[in-house]
Parts: sequence; structure tokens; C-alpha cells
Amino acid sequence: MIGTSAEVFSEEHISTLKKSNSLNFLLLNNSSSNSDSSYNFSFSPLGVLHSIYNIKDENYIELFNEKFDISDTTFLFKNILTIKTLISEIDSTIKIGNSITTNVSKEISISQKLEFPLVYEGILKTRRLTFNVNEKEKKLIEYFTIKGNFGVCNDKSYLAFDIAIGNGNYSLLLIQPKDIDIKHFSSNLSENDYKTIIESLVEQMITVSFPDISNNSVYPLTLPNISSDSTYKPKYLSINSEIKIIKPTPAELKMRKSNIDNQIQTSSKTEKFIYNNPFIYIIRGKSSNSILTMGIFNNK
Repeated sequence: MIGTSAEVFSEEHISTLKKSNSLNFLLLNNSSSNSDSSYNFSFSPLGVLHSIYNIKDENYIELFNEKFDISDTTFLFKNILTIKTLISEIDSTIKIGNSITTNVSKEISISQKLEFPLVYEGILKTRRLTFNVNEKEKKLIEYFTIKGNFGVCNDKSYLAFDIAIGNGNYSLLLIQPKDIDIKHFSSNLSENDYKTIIESLVEQMITVSFPDISNNSVYPLTLPNISSDSTYKPKYLSINSEIKIIKPTPAELKMRKSNIDNQIQTSSKTEKFIYNNPFIYIIRGKSSNSILTMGIFNNK
């Protein structure tokens, strides 16, 4: 498994992160199933986990606590805040924001923001390439092209590519399905699938082109339907999400460039990959596999 020992959490924090990861895939599956998946969206599962308790539905909260084995919400909130502080200490270049508001109609809105740097020369400039939004629609959009030693899993069902961000304790994982549409793929992607992808990553020298995923999105995030009542209407939170890739400074690039140049010089073969169809992206901890943010890039 590709990872780093620098990202260390206590057993209590790991327990909270496991709950967050499990919630993450329920949110992805539900949101993909209950929409046409034709737009970009992203969310932070830790932020959503904290925000759910603003819902004015005691029955739902009780069922939610039972499903995720949560007995002390005060302890849960404390863990979430501590985890966010630890993440900023592990990598101060990653900026995470989460705020909650309730309007006059008692609708809950979450504003989430994630900024992270990609310190590679190819991030300094982009070129316009064709992106296949769907079978009928294509767009010319901005792409990065980078070369280096990255985690890759070129499975028959998907292409996965893992690139270190910031100081290397976290990474950006891109998962592009091959012979299946993004709606079906994301509706069925499980936590076990995620673990399998991570365990299948193999470091190799590649050249990869992928879109700049920086974007703002506003959408209703459907919450897990955990009621046995078939007439129960699923809850949702309104998400205002911003993802931003920070380009490297010349000094940052110089520090990393010598190491990358050495890798390239010792490599005799370089495969080329391109992300030109809708894909899932995940910001993850390389040791804990905790998910900071998950989203779908569809460029619509």
C-alpha cells in the first residue's frame, strides 16, 4: 500500500474518521442515484457529519446515531474539531473551511472550501483539450499535464491515478470509469471498492493529463435514507462547495524539481494517460486513507 507514517491519529480519531468515510460513500451513492449526475459536485464528509445534527428531526438523528454507533455527540464534535486542527498541523498548505447557516425556511446550508497545492511544473501552465461530458457533448477545457512517479491502477473497469499534494502526507486520487457511465459507477462505488483501489496502486513513471478540477458548485446533497418507512422523504443539505488548486511558486518547484528529474532520468519507459471523461476525485490521507473531500468532475 502506498502511504506515509507522518499522518498519525489516535484510536478515537480513527474511529471518527471511519464513521466519516462510511458516511462519505452513502452520500456519494445517494446523491448519484437521486440526480442526473450531470454537474460537478463535491463535499467534505467530516463537515457533513458535523452539520447533520442541525436537522430539526429527532427521529432521523436517533436513527442516524444508531446506524453509526454514536452515543456522545459532544465527544464526536470535539473529535471532528481536533482532527481538523491535526490536519492543518500535518500539512499547513491544505486549507479547509466549513460553515453552517439556516435560512428563514429552516433549510440548512453548508459552505465548504478546500485549497491545496500541486507542486509540479505542469501545473504552471495549461492547454485546451477535449473533454467528453457525455456521448453527445464534448468541450474544450483547460488541462494540466505532468510527468513523474505516481500511484497507478489501470484496471479493466477504471483508471486510478494518485498524486501527492502539499507536503506529501495527502494525495489527490482520480478514478475514471471505462465502460460505464459516471452515474452508475458512482451510485455503486463502495468503501470496500475504495480500499481495493488504494491497495492496487503501483508506483510507476507516467505522463498524465487531467482537467483543472478547481470549481464552485451549489447543489442539494441527499442524506442517507435510514428509515424503514417507505413513504419517508430523504433529507438533504444545501451544499456550497469550492475546490481550488494552488499553483506552486518558483521556490517550491525548484525544491521538488531535482528529485523528479532524477526519477525521470532513471526511467526507461513512460506510459501516457488522459482523464477526458467524467471522473471521481478524492483528497485522502495517505496513511489513514481518511477522506477529506470527494467529488465528481463532469464539467457541466
